[in-house]
Amino acid sequence: MKSTFRILAACLCQALTVGATLQELTLGIQRLNSDVIELRNEVESSISRRCDSIDGCYKSSYDECQSEYTSLQQCPSLELLGYAIPECGSGSNCNGLYDTSITTVRLPSNLATGVDGNPTNAEVIEAVCYSRSAEKWMVNKFNKDKQWWTSLNVSSPRMYFGSSTGVFRVFPATHSRECGTYDPRVRPWYQASHSFSKVPSTISNSVKARNVVIVMDTSRSMSATLNENKNTTRLSFMKEAVISTINALSEISHIAVIRFGESPEIIGRPSTDPLLWEQATPENKERIIYLIENIEVNGRSDVVEGFDFTFQLIRNSLNRINGQDTQACELENIALLFFSDGDFNSGITNDEIVDTFSSYVEEVENMGDYHLATFLYSIGNTDPNQVMKQMSCAVDGYWTPVSSISTPEKVTSGYQVLFSVPLGTSAFYNYTSWSKPYKFTSSNKLGYTVSALVYNRDVEPPRFMGAVGMDISAEAAKNLYGGTMKETEMIMDEIISNIKETEFNATCDQQRINLTFCEIQSVRQLAGGNEAVCIPPNLNTGKDSSTSVEVTDQNATGNLFDYELGVDPIATSGAIIDLDLQNCSKAFIPFCPGYDEYPDKVWANVNFQGKSFIERVCCEVGTNNVTDQCPELEQKDKAISNAAIFGLVFTSLAVVELLGCYFCLYYKKRSSVQI
Repeated sequence: MKSTFRILAACLCQALTVGATLQELTLGIQRLNSDVIELRNEVESSISRRCDSIDGCYKSSYDECQSEYTSLQQCPSLELLGYAIPECGSGSNCNGLYDTSITTVRLPSNLATGVDGNPTNAEVIEAVCYSRSAEKWMVNKFNKDKQWWTSLNVSSPRMYFGSSTGVFRVFPATHSRECGTYDPRVRPWYQASHSFSKVPSTISNSVKARNVVIVMDTSRSMSATLNENKNTTRLSFMKEAVISTINALSEISHIAVIRFGESPEIIGRPSTDPLLWEQATPENKERIIYLIENIEVNGRSDVVEGFDFTFQLIRNSLNRINGQDTQACELENIALLFFSDGDFNSGITNDEIVDTFSSYVEEVENMGDYHLATFLYSIGNTDPNQVMKQMSCAVDGYWTPVSSISTPEKVTSGYQVLFSVPLGTSAFYNYTSWSKPYKFTSSNKLGYTVSALVYNRDVEPPRFMGAVGMDISAEAAKNLYGGTMKETEMIMDEIISNIKETEFNATCDQQRINLTFCEIQSVRQLAGGNEAVCIPPNLNTGKDSSTSVEVTDQNATGNLFDYELGVDPIATSGAIIDLDLQNCSKAFIPFCPGYDEYPDKVWANVNFQGKSFIERVCCEVGTNNVTDQCPELEQKDKAISNAAIFGLVFTSLAVVELLGCYFCLYYKKRSSVQI
């Protein structure tokens, strides 16, 4: 019987779809666009109160797999939820539990290393705590707007926040099929928010591409072990970090990967003139990544020859693009990522290496209005006095020491943060990104996500903290528009493009990365910790103060090297604090009081620990508890459905037969009358 009702409901749904209009789809998109900005504002407000959020954070959040939800959880039907959980049933008798009174949190397994899968990293714990402050807003927003979305015959959108540290908080609360595998930072919606790799005509034509050159030291010393417990070598760690960086690049960016040991070569292309970077298309990235995965160490580390080869490629690429009348705006985002253990065998002193590197950088920057952002990663070498740290300080670059506890995904955070700086300015304040259709993990169906960047605006420059998102399924968009899926995708692109043309237009200057001295120090501290902060030469060597970077009063607030801020790079250097440097406190995010006593348990309960997805989720529609009766209920419904179908067919045949008899008698009678 229920199947018969479903058939009638489908017919009704089809009738409603016919009446769907472009106006309804436009209204839905505009509503999501403004709502995601509201959600962004709420999360940013929560970040401003992050220290206050620590109180009450103990056992207050719900884990994606281990936690049992509240008594307000529901088991909605297919029609109400918008999709069915196939492991449980068709959505008629059985479906999956979800809770609209709370959010749930997903953590990658490498972040859930404490007891019962709790986080242990202070930044991760903070993200769990401060994001919970936005939960009330999500619940209220859902209840307030539910009727509006229902009037459009569309399910209310999901809302979520993914932090730059890997925390994902989502509303409504739903259990995950796979535990500890979801990392928001690698999902299409998150990458679309800031790397523009999946954005359909929203911002990709307005935001500058990245031109990235990655240099990998593949000399013999890179085969040394970095982490015995994980069986990680310096080489394998470097590969993971490089591949993660390449995957995040958009198609409008350019990429070149160079390996050097005994002699340098470009990966994936002939190492012959002219050496050039290439467009970061999916095909090119896939080819380069495959070759990176198969790299082995060889020879000694001739860093000078590696420099010469690398900068020749950069100069060639800039000359080639300039010859094509490309706007200088598109050439400013040049990044050089240099991975090595610093064990060089070049036959020259460290000072000579620093001078050589500095001269190459200066030569590139003198070619035009360019800035070459340099990021140096010392793998297995954390000595702050080493040559790679000196190289970074000499060129306003960024140094990251890589130890056994470092993670490949996070090691390039300084690079990601630097290039997200313009997006934290007022020019981009109301900017949103729409993803191309991709498969949702919750429903396993295609859908769109609109996302907005989240920043900590209490520091200078604003610190990228993650992204928020809201969903609409591709099926819902199609129903709103009333066309085919292909027609809907085309009109979605058109509507979103029109919104951006009227609401978003950033100039080249607004996208320029012009950091003050304090802001550079801020990114350095983020990239490599306290010891990555560079000390002006006049503090260390007594050289003339003109060699130091001038700090303007405009950005002067507080003390750069304040112990309470966790910034103590000169504690062992013997340097004298110059009064000109006591003005950068706003460049750093201070630790919260009692940061060493953050809660070690954030999950409200672990009642479902060890249970399967079916045991945690499957429920009978209309109830609020899990059940193991779904197979029987579904089988019963199937039998009823089959009987109903048989009944309909039998009835139809009977009607046809009766009609046949009627017409037969009618014509027979008519014939006899005529005779």
